[in-house]
Amino acid sequence: MENCLQMEVAKVSMLNDLNIFSNNYSIRVKIVSMSRKMMNQNKNETYRLDMIFMDEMGTTIQASCLHKVLERFKDFLQLDQCLLITKPSLAANKSSAKYTNRNDKISLYFYTYVEKCLDWSGPKYRFNFVNLKDVVQNKIEVNTVIDWIGYVEVCFNLEDTTKKDGSKGKILNLRVEDLEGQKCLVTLWDAFAIDMFAYMNDKKREKHVVILCHFGMVNLYKGKRGVANGFEFSRFFIDTDIEEISSFRKRYKKISVSSSSNEHVGSYVISSIEDEFLNNPDFMLIGFLGTILTTKKVLVLGTITAICTDKLWYYNGCNHCKSSVEERFVTKENVDGSFDVDHTKALVINSGEIPNPYPEIFDTLIGKKYAFIINVKDYNIEQQVENYGIVMATNDDEILATLYAKFNLNQHEQSESLDVPDSCSLSTLVDLMKAEMSCNGDNVTPASKALVGNKNPSSDETKRNIREVCDVDEALGCSSTKRRMSDELYQDEDAGVSKLLIPKIEK
Repeated sequence: MENCLQMEVAKVSMLNDLNIFSNNYSIRVKIVSMSRKMMNQNKNETYRLDMIFMDEMGTTIQASCLHKVLERFKDFLQLDQCLLITKPSLAANKSSAKYTNRNDKISLYFYTYVEKCLDWSGPKYRFNFVNLKDVVQNKIEVNTVIDWIGYVEVCFNLEDTTKKDGSKGKILNLRVEDLEGQKCLVTLWDAFAIDMFAYMNDKKREKHVVILCHFGMVNLYKGKRGVANGFEFSRFFIDTDIEEISSFRKRYKKISVSSSSNEHVGSYVISSIEDEFLNNPDFMLIGFLGTILTTKKVLVLGTITAICTDKLWYYNGCNHCKSSVEERFVTKENVDGSFDVDHTKALVINSGEIPNPYPEIFDTLIGKKYAFIINVKDYNIEQQVENYGIVMATNDDEILATLYAKFNLNQHEQSESLDVPDSCSLSTLVDLMKAEMSCNGDNVTPASKALVGNKNPSSDETKRNIREVCDVDEALGCSSTKRRMSDELYQDEDAGVSKLLIPKIEK
């Protein structure tokens, strides 16, 4: 009799074929996500196990198993396990959060039979990635369940937070970028935040970090739209060896290499401003930047002596290729003979254009001492171009004093303060003016004091020959036409020892 019953229900149905009025069927599914609800009085005991099932067609449905029957199925109900489930119960899904497109869910109860499935032919995962641009531009509602993927551009500090229910937790903010160049804020909570921060600080991690969130959320954090993990069913993949992440990384690197302006040294962590500067071991004197032979972020200290105004200080850039975009008005003739003016955008080369006027607020930077973290990229090394992008800048007095002491630098040459608040950083001033425009950062080598106060020198006037910066004998044969200084040591024939070039102290 029992065998006859099993034969009667042996037909395997897909999730789309389920009927609320009958359970006389079997389904072949894979558990793609799990979440445990714990007892209120005893947190070590599971009250209910919630799951998301996926069939071999990639269709998903929420499912649950109460603690009363959980003991019967606990050996089968494991993440990524494929199962053949006979006589499941189908009921309305009354959960506040819908993680699938269905309004019903499956329940495992006393008459349900479960066994492991050995002939699974469905997908391993089924992701439906959203366009991050749609998230940022408010085309997807907040709290919508989504899948998202991106390259981690920067990871900020892990912080303590108080949740809406009053409980304490952890929060981590990141900024990711997709294949279209769209940047988006990411907010991770609790275990997701802790695991991500630990990975980012692991010296053995991937240089370019790619993350993927299955069953994530559209998030609104401090007024900014972005993405986040959900608290129940989210699955988080960090540089996991799956096809979606491997494919994304290959395509992202290909796009980055094709555009020198879009090159990335790699994903980086900013624990805090103090940590970023005080724990950076790659200090370099400005005169020796040209000796760097590998891509890296380096720390430099200096005084802003002039602003070069013969270069564009910003341009409207394409989010994909980073090329300059010029706005034009085009006259079009209509069928009736009238004319309309059409406002269009076209990709153009930047060279030869008249620089846009610099905002007067930039003048307040002249004479201020700053610590900079700058990017030395392949382009700088291969093309011997000493024009570097600024990653971070600070004029905090305590940080500067610590850095000068740490690297044993002479601080007797202090420029007079120009009434710029100590808390005001270079990046803050630029951000105030450029809003969301792309910014070309020019690194300026030390200039003579005669240039201080000259608000509009050319870039050539602010360049100095290496002979003026270093005590170099004529015997060294340094040429003023060299674009980059060699990092070779020279041999003192009399003493028979190697010497380094020693920077002069400005007087």
